[in-house]
Amino acid sequence: MSGTQFFPISPELFAHACDTVSKRVSQLPFLRGGVHVTGELVGVTMECLNAEVTRALAVSTPRDVPESVAPGLDVCLEQRMGIPGKTTVPVITEVLCSAGITEMTEIIDRQLHRHRKAVRLLAPWTWHIASTLAPSVRLGGAGTDGASSLSWMDMCPICRTGILERVVGKQLFGIPHTDFYIECTHCGAKFIPVGPAFRLVSIATIRDPLWKKHLDKTYPPETWAALARGTGNSNLKESRQAEKKPAGQALPAASVMLTPLKDGSLAVPLLGKTLYFRPIGLKFSGGVRDDAFSRIQKTLADVLAEPVFAHLKEPVNARYSRYLPMQTGLFLSQLKERFDPFYREFLNPYGDEKYGTFRAENSGDMEKKGVLIVVVNRGLYHAAESPGPVSAAINNRFGRIGAEDCLITGDPVRCRVNALLCNNRKEAGLYFHSADQEDERLSLLHAIEHLMHPGES
Repeated sequence: MSGTQFFPISPELFAHACDTVSKRVSQLPFLRGGVHVTGELVGVTMECLNAEVTRALAVSTPRDVPESVAPGLDVCLEQRMGIPGKTTVPVITEVLCSAGITEMTEIIDRQLHRHRKAVRLLAPWTWHIASTLAPSVRLGGAGTDGASSLSWMDMCPICRTGILERVVGKQLFGIPHTDFYIECTHCGAKFIPVGPAFRLVSIATIRDPLWKKHLDKTYPPETWAALARGTGNSNLKESRQAEKKPAGQALPAASVMLTPLKDGSLAVPLLGKTLYFRPIGLKFSGGVRDDAFSRIQKTLADVLAEPVFAHLKEPVNARYSRYLPMQTGLFLSQLKERFDPFYREFLNPYGDEKYGTFRAENSGDMEKKGVLIVVVNRGLYHAAESPGPVSAAINNRFGRIGAEDCLITGDPVRCRVNALLCNNRKEAGLYFHSADQEDERLSLLHAIEHLMHPGES
């Protein structure tokens, strides 16, 4: 390590890194896992990683190995700061990964002939002896003209983990020519400039479908920044009014628009004929609540023991092993508060919506079987089967969401229908068409799905 050249981190980048950790993880300095996480520890760790050609270091150094074996980050921190590296490295690597500054990886040790777990400094956070602060990590309000427009690039509004970088000299397929576009280092979200604003045109790797509500939307930098901070509702309302969109529509545009009849029913063209769906009165109680998953009582270890979560064992053991005895709901809530998108991996596609409670009002159709459709602002958004009495489907399935319904082992249809109805109470409605036979119900569901998505098989 004596021959390693540590280029000091610039004051601007150091300040930005500390600010990022404070916003996305916890206010510096703080105590975690018995380790005092300070700005100095953040800066020295980044310098250790940046000093490597690959910008990566093995997490730990094996015992009783030849001196020719490259030491890990634990030894580097011990030599530079005089702290116990074995206990410090797991904590600081988790903090920096959660902040979107580093990522976990593997390196090949040619001396030991094996892979070693490592941590890598992400490209936007690297520097060299002659480098200056890149636009993608410029501090908000600092710098030259246009800094206010660039400050929103400090945090991706889609994944809330990556940093947005300006890409020049490339062209996005199917997008009109632009001098540059903006791309997230973590999820691959891409934005193109539209005058002083930016439009989200695509995304690459994130699993959560909730970003689709912002696809092809154009907002000013201030609105994207508010979305990244989770405070974008008021800004979005202003943007929608400016674009003269229908009031209250916070959903992707529906592909099928329906017209109510005089008696309140809906006429839907299906299977070569017109079928009539009767409205069902709903009685809501209370408001909507978010983070329903936070009430999951099972420990993280118990949840991971279920086969469907097997693919999450390795990343949890690598980054969150000390949380295994913790209740899963509390664990996921803490990840969400720190803007760590890993919490979504435990949830079904609609497991992070806001839910409410409702019951069906009595009517003559309540004991029949059939098909339900969810309509918002006269747009057809979802269809679901009721193989038993429709009152049971509404009251026992859709009317209330339990904490474990939010998991990938839960019921995404249940979550979606509840969220659509409860978050759009004035504009949404539930409609029913009776069908006693199962094959008839399945045929109707298939026809409705084709109606909503005609381009899909």
